Amino acid sequence: MNRRIIDLSVTLTDRFITDPPGLEPDITYQDHAEGARWYAETFGIPVDHQRDGAGAAIERLTLTTHNGTHLDAPWHYHPTMNKGERAITIDEVPLEWCMGPGVKLDFRDMPDGHVVTAAEMEAEFARIGHELRPGDIVLVNTRAGALYGDPGYLAAGCGIGREARSG
Repeated sequence: MNRRIIDLSVTLTDRFITDPPGLEPDITYQDHAEGARWYAETFGIPVDHQRDGAGAAIERLTLTTHNGTHLDAPWHYHPTMNKGERAITIDEVPLEWCMGPGVKLDFRDMPDGHVVTAAEMEAEFARIGHELRPGDIVLVNTRAGALYGDPGYLAAGCGIGREARSG
């Protein structure tokens, strides 16, 4: 079986909005000069004793679990699953759920805020000639990517992606 792995990750940034207001990441960038001053204050190493007067460049992050590429565990949606079982948390999600054949559905013609129905999903599967199978990872292309500055973004069963095999 020939397999192609597609990286669905996207760069975490605060340069454009990808999350609802109040949930966006806050990233403070510290350059090498600031890093050198921090080393001097914290470790007592004078800036002129640091290689080229440069310290570590770092980023300080304030995040939510929805920032960047992520997987929502069943626990995120509800405390139970499978008719009353305790919902699994992110550390309990099997990695196998995140690797498998991908199928892309195109809903870019839907208006903002539209909730896709089961019938619309079935129609899209029929349009691309794909029968959904256990283990398939469904990627949904919406117009949301245009808001995020990248029309190639896809909402996926295991994150956000830039491309996928389409039918």
